[in-house]
Amino acid sequence: MKKASLSILVFAIFLIFGTNSFAEDKTIEAEGLSSISREDAIRQAQRSAVEEAVGIFIQSQTEVENFELKKDKIFSRTQGYITRFSVLKESKLGDLFKIIIKATVSLDKIKDDLIAMKILLASMEHPKLMVLIEEDYKSMDNLGMGIAATEMASLLGEKGFELVDKSQVDAIMNNNQARQALAGNAKAAKALGLKFGAQYVVVGKVVAQDAGEAYPGSGLKSIQASLQLKVIQTQTGLILGSVVKTGVSAHISPLTGATNAIQMCTQKAVNEYLVNAITNSFQDYLNNGTPLKLHITGVDSFQKSKLLIGVIEKTQNVANSKKEGWSKTGGILELSLLYKGTSEELAEVIDGKKVGVGKLEVVDVAPERLDCHLK
Repeated sequence: MKKASLSILVFAIFLIFGTNSFAEDKTIEAEGLSSISREDAIRQAQRSAVEEAVGIFIQSQTEVENFELKKDKIFSRTQGYITRFSVLKESKLGDLFKIIIKATVSLDKIKDDLIAMKILLASMEHPKLMVLIEEDYKSMDNLGMGIAATEMASLLGEKGFELVDKSQVDAIMNNNQARQALAGNAKAAKALGLKFGAQYVVVGKVVAQDAGEAYPGSGLKSIQASLQLKVIQTQTGLILGSVVKTGVSAHISPLTGATNAIQMCTQKAVNEYLVNAITNSFQDYLNNGTPLKLHITGVDSFQKSKLLIGVIEKTQNVANSKKEGWSKTGGILELSLLYKGTSEELAEVIDGKKVGVGKLEVVDVAPERLDCHLK
């Protein structure tokens, strides 16, 4: 019986994540409820639509002994696979938002669906990327044209990603922090990302070299390029992964050959690795919570800090809360949160929230940080 259940599950997963011949769109009406915001209610409705579409393929029995894949993990993979939706009806009763949507759900991989990608990026408040790529031209004139960085920015921009302005990146490429990041220092990359408001930093090195004549007597140069890169999530400092991609081009002009080869390996890196790595990270945030830093001033006693921590931990959609520190002298309480929503939505929830005889006032909001004062 266990073998039969496992076979059903594996077949169901193949239907969802396998070849496009099994992929189809499903149009579904779904409801979302939230006491946080209208946008959060829409997200809940989108998730319900996706779950219903996935449920068409998956049997109710999805947990198998000694088999780690569970239904919720499958649902987390599909969050954001909505190609389009419209709001059919919305209402608000007190603080409760109720949204009914009509959504078209696709089970194709997100990287193959530009529309779904843009919806996903929008739901994460359009996180920004910073691209740092070093060039090395072996046995060739150092072209110094930033071919890989330019190509990568173009490809990511087409998919809806926001990037740190290239002129800002060029201005710091030779400073100590950037050199450390390029040398593999994740802390330096994290610091740079936070400085420029980037949630992800892509660090890499491209090497291009003349491998000699492509074909005897042809006069064509064989130019080979190799791109190695890794992705750092700036809020946590975690390295999401790394990859190496190669490209080869034959051309009479070394410059044109190098450009073609570098563009080739950059396209492979973006389409076959980078987009997946970043969107998988997004999916994790949507389902398990986004890392946020919460700084609260005016906390002048230990008892107030305990009371505040209890209030924050009980706040809706706070998945996890960890105290980073408290200082009576400065009256500052620092918390690290995993929040199922955006910093703006958390600000809406806790601004004016009563804490004992006082209340919280939001004083500053950033994508990865919230500053408050206890009045």
